[in-house]
Amino acid sequence: MITGKTKLLGIFGCPVEHSLSPVMHNSVFQKLRLDYVYLPFLVHPKEICQAVQSIRTLGIKGVNVTVPHKEKIIRYLDSVSEEAKRIGAVNTVLNKNGMLTGFNTDYYGFLESVEKHFSIKRKTAFMLGCGGAAKAMLFALLDSGIKTIYISDVEPAKSKELRKRSGSLSNIFVVDSGNIDVVAAECDMLINATPIGMKKGDGSPFNKKAIRPGCFIFDAVYNRKTLLSKYASDKNASYINGLEMLALQGAKSFEIWTGIKPPVSFMVKIIREELK
Repeated sequence: MITGKTKLLGIFGCPVEHSLSPVMHNSVFQKLRLDYVYLPFLVHPKEICQAVQSIRTLGIKGVNVTVPHKEKIIRYLDSVSEEAKRIGAVNTVLNKNGMLTGFNTDYYGFLESVEKHFSIKRKTAFMLGCGGAAKAMLFALLDSGIKTIYISDVEPAKSKELRKRSGSLSNIFVVDSGNIDVVAAECDMLINATPIGMKKGDGSPFNKKAIRPGCFIFDAVYNRKTLLSKYASDKNASYINGLEMLALQGAKSFEIWTGIKPPVSFMVKIIREELK
């Protein structure tokens, strides 16, 4: 039951109605009997400054941040954590007595989900997509001892900007669209950090010939069985989608807000049930 003492959390995004974060967090609050409620807030790009101010004004304990606000919100915060500063993107905000601090839990969610299945150190990876979540993935890979990372985006300027931001010019290389298949076929790990696969009828971000038998594939898409997952099975490649990453980054945000470690397996279960 919501009372005058109930603490408010939420998510800022545009669009936001598809988000599974409200049902995931509210289910955990109910399970642990915590007096919190988590709501989705549709925040248009031009309204992000006012939305951030509302966190202070309304006494919102914290928010998650999704597209298209992960980069732009930084300028309106009082401080950002070290990993968020390096990445240049925030997906979690904590309000502590009116002081707003930004964090990036995508970094931890990606790293923990991958390391359960694959050893990153001294491997080569190819990442398609260079948006907010991809930035977190890149720094997680670098910090885990990746040998070489190839990156590509439909907007070449994004790839170049991300490479420059990383500061690791010796082991990060931008690949143009015409060479993706050839380069990817030599990599130990393939990462889809694009939305390709989210919609019914979508193709695969990687062509089948780009998948080397035995390689490891991380697909950020989690809302449906993708063509990429079929290609992985056909080529005897290991494959995981972004569902565990979603739960793990959410768990990290939960801990930042409440000081409590939530049951991750329960969060995964809730997401799977919602996707049925």
